[in-house]
Amino acid sequence: MSNDINTPTVGGKGNYDDNYTRFVKAYHDFKGECPKGVTLKLQKTGVRYNLLLQFKQPPTGKRLPKTANLECTPEGVIDGVKKAKLVSEALGTITSASEFWDWYDKTILGKNQIENNLITYREIFQQIEDEYFAGYNRNTGRKRSRDIASDLASYDTTKGKYFKLFPNWDEYPSWEGFKAMLYTPLQNGEQLIGSKTFRERYYILKAIAEKSPNKEHLLKQLEPINAKQTQCIKKQRISIDAFKDWWYSAKQEAYTIKGPQHQLSRHNWLWVTGMAVMYGLRPTEIAAAVNLTKHYVTDDGVTIKALSDPDNQDNYLVLGDYVYFTDAEGRKVSIKTGGRIVAPIPSLDMFEFLELKRPLLPEYSPRKGSQPKTIVAGFDTSFSERLQSMKCPVTQKYAFRRLYNLLGEKYGLPIELRARLMGHSAIVNESNYKTKGIDATLEVLKGCSKLPIPLDVAIERLTALGVDIDSSEAKLFLGVIYQID
Repeated sequence: MSNDINTPTVGGKGNYDDNYTRFVKAYHDFKGECPKGVTLKLQKTGVRYNLLLQFKQPPTGKRLPKTANLECTPEGVIDGVKKAKLVSEALGTITSASEFWDWYDKTILGKNQIENNLITYREIFQQIEDEYFAGYNRNTGRKRSRDIASDLASYDTTKGKYFKLFPNWDEYPSWEGFKAMLYTPLQNGEQLIGSKTFRERYYILKAIAEKSPNKEHLLKQLEPINAKQTQCIKKQRISIDAFKDWWYSAKQEAYTIKGPQHQLSRHNWLWVTGMAVMYGLRPTEIAAAVNLTKHYVTDDGVTIKALSDPDNQDNYLVLGDYVYFTDAEGRKVSIKTGGRIVAPIPSLDMFEFLELKRPLLPEYSPRKGSQPKTIVAGFDTSFSERLQSMKCPVTQKYAFRRLYNLLGEKYGLPIELRARLMGHSAIVNESNYKTKGIDATLEVLKGCSKLPIPLDVAIERLTALGVDIDSSEAKLFLGVIYQID
């Protein structure tokens, strides 16, 4: 579809082809095939063009243009010629004006086909909303509910905000309305075509088209449009050394802040960054941890020790389905991939360096009257604001999850396990979280050099060092390490 701002707005049914010049050429090439007395008429009103039929209209006999439900496309021109021939024939056989116009409405405008199934945008939007809340969360399988703030926010983010781009919900779906919505400029002034927003608008329009009486026509117009997202935000990454240097510096600076509340807030959010790196968590997921200071007992009676317990060497973290805060109406906020148990990167030194066994979960209270999407994103937003105030080298909170994934690979955690702990699939892990580059590869290789080696290699190296591998002591060690019977 052309994005040329000089392309005229064309009417009829509100459609235009991807090449306006091709349409005009077809109009001039085929209009001569119309029968005598009935012609095609390309009418311009302001910047809008309409393709009409012009003939002497009963009962007045005045030669006037008349809408004929024609698209401003080469195909519309050909369709117009066919309709002109039908009108010419009807004018010569139908003697009653009322009978003629009944015939015209039925045959030329096709009114009889759509009168009984007209449906407005408002009705379609309601259908889509009802189906959404009757469905299930694709990540967790939980049934959606209007009583859960996260579901309300998700609906608004993925659907509701795009519905608001239609100025009149009581109109019937049309290609003209689709175009206006699809090509509404971005408020930030950035390029629309190729953006994530353009892609999401496109697929919302397909969903609306599927429920429209003129479904085939609307889908046909959408089909040639390339909605592929080509504009992507560059993913940030931070190395383990850069993170530790920044974290330690910010920690020291926190002690110089005046006011105990401000100082505590700085320590709290630094603790969150450490948890994000060591457990690969989204910030809001940390607010769903249920065993920070008290043991958690599973339905099967298994006890997961509190993170703060000094005797807890595993340091497993249990995430609930919901965070600790709600909105003013008591609606809960769920986490993206549901409750699960996670384990930290197997580096005790790093764990102790970040002081994670002393939980300092920040307090977050949504403002009264806030919209669900504001409440759901509130903890994450506060986290991002604190990163900026603490002059963190990265601004993307997911950079810490990417660091966790890199460290997990370095310490030998299989990709399937890393993905499971992070709450997604191995495919998502590979495409969205794998850190590329020479320095990242070197970091992984350093870790791999410290991983256990195969039995044959171990025997070869021990023999080269003069160790008697046939001794009972050597066999005992090898048996325990390699689980040899």
